[in-house]
Amino acid sequence: MWRAEEPLTICAKVLRDPMNPYAGGQKLTAVGLRPPGIWNLDITMSPQAPLPEDPLAVLRERLRDLYLYAGEPSSRTLAKQTGAMSHSTAHGVIRCISLPRWGNLELVVEALKGDVTEFKALWIAAHNARSQREPTVHAEDAQESVLDPPHEQEELYRPVGESPAEGHSGAVWSVAFHPNGHILASGGGDGTVRLWDTTTGKPWREPLLGHTGAVVAVAFHPNGNLVASGGSDKTVRLWNIDHPHPARELHGHTGTVWSVAFHPNGHILASGGIDGTVRLWDTTTGTPLRESLIDHDGAGWALAFNVDGRLLANGGDDGMVRLWSAASGQPVREPLVGHSGAVVTVAFHPDGHLLASGGDDETVRLWDPVTGCATGEPFIGHIGPVRSVAFHPGADLMASAGDDGLLRLWHLDSGKPAGRPLDGHTGPVRAIAFHPHGQLLATAGADRKVRLWKSAQPPDHEALYRRIDYLHARLRRLTS
Repeated sequence: MWRAEEPLTICAKVLRDPMNPYAGGQKLTAVGLRPPGIWNLDITMSPQAPLPEDPLAVLRERLRDLYLYAGEPSSRTLAKQTGAMSHSTAHGVIRCISLPRWGNLELVVEALKGDVTEFKALWIAAHNARSQREPTVHAEDAQESVLDPPHEQEELYRPVGESPAEGHSGAVWSVAFHPNGHILASGGGDGTVRLWDTTTGKPWREPLLGHTGAVVAVAFHPNGNLVASGGSDKTVRLWNIDHPHPARELHGHTGTVWSVAFHPNGHILASGGIDGTVRLWDTTTGTPLRESLIDHDGAGWALAFNVDGRLLANGGDDGMVRLWSAASGQPVREPLVGHSGAVVTVAFHPDGHLLASGGDDETVRLWDPVTGCATGEPFIGHIGPVRSVAFHPGADLMASAGDDGLLRLWHLDSGKPAGRPLDGHTGPVRAIAFHPHGQLLATAGADRKVRLWKSAQPPDHEALYRRIDYLHARLRRLTS
């Protein structure tokens, strides 16, 4: 019991509702009481109410408390506990001088055994405060006026079936379609590569077992006989899809392998990792083709070959996209500069005239791979890092997905949103892939689900066949 005349000080923090970060109302949450006591406050404030403290400072203070409570593990120890970051990244998150990437903060909070939901709310409050201070247009400001105009509300893709494919016991990090489109591969945090029948949504074979850590990258060989996978056990594995054991196990990376990509001729496999290297492998022998490509200040997150296999694009922690000659292993020009955070996904347009990249700065950018110049303005819409981008194989359409749990479709000619965002996942979406004919779209996420979406519009077979004929003719000219 307190005497009425005793002073009472309540230290309060204003947070957005973590279950609905877009809501205008805010909750006032008691985080410290003097004298000590237990209080429950749930006071709805108007959106115009000023923040009593700098949200970033609040996040920094709470993170520091958690760090002290966990016994102040070293940055190297913390990085090892997360299994997916460098010690310098872990150190930067703990210092929290500037707002860290949510994915990194989430890993650190989990390693420190903290409340992820609480820190997600703190991070959103700091993110929104930063957006209000900056004059540029951000996703929150553009939600109504830019992202979902009334004439763009058509539904382009619809969920297939009543429920998503379930099988992984951990987050699903990557998906890839077989060249014939009948099989989908997925890699998960449970260390398995799973193969799905895209016509039924059921498992096509038993899981491919062998990785001793999370599988974060998968890719099919152009002839469809092999699937490559990379994971947190620092290995790259090649699997014959008709057998449950890996055909080859490739060693060389000293950290998590974040991306794998086959050359169009199928003889070369590229892999990129958190160790900042890109390695090229002979798919027949499993031997390295040359010394690793090292040019990023930090992890090399994303890889993609262009349609003729002459260029290899690589995005990294330093916010740059680099283009390499697949033949010589040398850079072909200066890095593509524009992102203000790590570039975690890249993809070439099917005919090779565009390169897309997405990353921690919440934007998707298009580049001309010939000139190295940006094409148009960045695509703004996601709230949180963009994890994956993909081009439709036969239409001027691009898809992107990210930590906000949404899949967004974009018109390439105008840069405007195409249809409503797809919101079937209940957590961050880690990967997307278009079916070779474009009628299906696969997504995977932290909710352990693999989802298939079917085009709501009738297929334009003539346009698709024209595109295929064009690509075949282009390849014949380039390889003759």
